[in-house]
Amino acid sequence: MSPSAAGAPTEATPPLMNADDVLEIEQLKYFYEQAYALHRHEEIPHIFSERDPLFDIAGDTVTGFDDIRRKFSDLAKVSPREDSFHTGWQICAPLIDMEDDGAHARIIAPTFGYLVLNFSPELFSPPYSVRAAFEIWDDLLVREHGAWRIRELHARFMMAQPIWVWDAEEDDTYATRREMHLVEHPFPRGGASAR
Repeated sequence: MSPSAAGAPTEATPPLMNADDVLEIEQLKYFYEQAYALHRHEEIPHIFSERDPLFDIAGDTVTGFDDIRRKFSDLAKVSPREDSFHTGWQICAPLIDMEDDGAHARIIAPTFGYLVLNFSPELFSPPYSVRAAFEIWDDLLVREHGAWRIRELHARFMMAQPIWVWDAEEDDTYATRREMHLVEHPFPRGGASAR
C-alpha cells in the first residue's frame, strides 16, 4: 500500500470537510420544504444594539474554510459572550450537480451555516439565540478515497440579528428544537433558486 493510500499526506493540503451527509437524496425534499416554510415567520426580536460586533461581518464574502474560521474566531474574541460561542451547519441541505466523471460535483443552490451566541455555558442548553447566518454556495465537491469532500467553499454573511429564539423554560421538548423558525433567509417566495 502506498503512503498516500495509507493516509499519509504527500503534500500540505487545507482541512477538508466530509460532505457525505449532504449527498443523501432524501435531503433534497427537506431542502424544498424548508425553503417554502421558512419565509412565513415574521417576528424579529430586536434585542441587540447596532454596536454589536456581529454587524461588522454582515454582507461580507469569504472563500474557504480557513477564512470562515478566522472570521468567527475574530468575532468570538470581541464578543462579550465569548464563552457562549458556537458555529454549525445543517440548516438546509444543498442541491448537488454531479459531473459526468462521477468524481466531481458542485452545490448549485444555497445552504446555510449559522453562528450561535448567547446561550448557556453548557453546550446546547437553552435558552439561546441564533444571531447570525451565512449562505454557502457553488462549493466544489471531490470524491477522494471513496468519500466526498468539500474542497472549495464560498460563504456570504446574511444577517447580524437574531434569527431564532428558543426558551426551554417554555418548552424543552425535542420537537421544539426541530421546529425553530428562521426569520430571514435569501430564498424567494415559493422555493430556492439554483445558481
